[in-house]
Amino acid sequence: MKQKKLELYYDAEADILEINIGEPSPCYFDEVDDDLFEAHDEKTNELKGYKILNFIKRGGFSDLKKIKILLPAGVDIRT
Repeated sequence: MKQKKLELYYDAEADILEINIGEPSPCYFDEVDDDLFEAHDEKTNELKGYKILNFIKRGGFSDLKKIKILLPAGVDIRT
């Protein structure tokens, strides 16, 4: 099974969490829930990540040992 890297980036000032899957590529975003966006590769439509607005306000972070990220139930990031 081919592995993909998973990168997380949190912007504390904007309260945005970005989850990137695999190598960067030009993407478009679809809003799948309030303040939750899926990134898809513009050419292949492959799932490339998520952008979560108001991450702390949504209850996604309680301390450094516990980060809660609710993604759509059908997400499968295996290749």
